[in-house]
Amino acid sequence: MTGTLLPASVSAWSGPVAVVLALVALVVAAVRPGRRPPAPRPVSDLPGTEAIELLSGRLDRLDAAVATAFQRAALVRFDAFPGSGGQMSFALALLDANRRGLLLTAISGREETRVYTKWVEDGRSVHPLSPEEEDALRRALAPGDEANRRREG
Repeated sequence: MTGTLLPASVSAWSGPVAVVLALVALVVAAVRPGRRPPAPRPVSDLPGTEAIELLSGRLDRLDAAVATAFQRAALVRFDAFPGSGGQMSFALALLDANRRGLLLTAISGREETRVYTKWVEDGRSVHPLSPEEEDALRRALAPGDEANRRREG
C-alpha cells in the first residue's frame, strides 16, 4: 500500500512543525535528565536563619536557570515567493534573558519547505538576516507585549 497524500496546506507545515517539536524535545531532554536529584530538605524543619540561607541558595539557582530559558518569542509569517498565498513561510525568534537564542526560518514553496536556523548572541546574528528575520528579532527584543504579537504579511 502506498502512503496517503496529504493536502498541500498540511504537507507545507509538516516539516516546520517537526523541527519545532524536535527543538522542544531537545529542550525538555536537557532540562529533565534521567535521574532526579534527591528531594530538598523541607524548609519548615529548619531554624529561621538556616531556612533563609537555604531558600536564598535555591532562589539563586532558580534565577540562573530561568535566565537561560527562552523568555521572548516573536513570529512573523510571510509569503516567500510572488504569487504564493497563505503566508506559509515564517521567521520565529526565541531568546533568553541574556538576548541569546535562535532564529528559526521556514521558506515554503510549492514543492518543498526549507528550514534554517541562525544563532543569536547579544541580540545580533553573525549571519545576514532577511527583512522578516530582522522583524522577528526586533519584536522579540522589544520591551512589553509587542514581542508576543504575530505579524502576518
